Amino acid sequence: MDICQQRDGEVRKTVAKVCDIEAAKGVTREGVEAVKTVLIELAKKKELFPLSDSPIVSNADGNGVIYRLSEDDDHHLRFALYASVGMLGKGVRPHNHTTWAVIAGVSGDELNRFYERTDDKSVEGQGKLNQFGEEAVQHGTGVSFLPDDIHSIHVEGDEKTVHLHMYGLALEQLHKRVMYNQEEGRYKTFPASQNIKAL
Repeated sequence: MDICQQRDGEVRKTVAKVCDIEAAKGVTREGVEAVKTVLIELAKKKELFPLSDSPIVSNADGNGVIYRLSEDDDHHLRFALYASVGMLGKGVRPHNHTTWAVIAGVSGDELNRFYERTDDKSVEGQGKLNQFGEEAVQHGTGVSFLPDDIHSIHVEGDEKTVHLHMYGLALEQLHKRVMYNQEEGRYKTFPASQNIKAL
């Protein structure tokens, strides 16, 4: 059995477990923490996600690429799993997901910073954040988020990163995510990601 077949088999097992967890625990903190445990177990199988299988192939890719590993068979795009690849300088401003999300580390360090809204949400387009923590996601660790949780991503080392990202709904369907500009105290809705490749 080649590595692609092995990876596909392990991904299928992981997704099945995640579906069972959501059915049993719902979209709760307990549920996403349970999903994190399962996703970390997959990410620990580092040999299934070699760096050579996830290139950043052109300048058009910028400093990161997302590879689709799985989505549900009926094309409702639920329980979507990706390998996210980043280079030095990759960064994503503070944002929410509008669905649950879990990240688990395969290779390299991806710094996640966590925020909470501190304004009263009374003015459309304006939002102030307070950072209350951070965690470097690396091989064998992970972070989990409920739909309204806010985080930012920073790749600050000189090593290419590969991390597993799993969502309750596929990235292409997340049309109402909000991204914050901390310096200006503003936020805006940003479009669903389309820079997704097949692995």
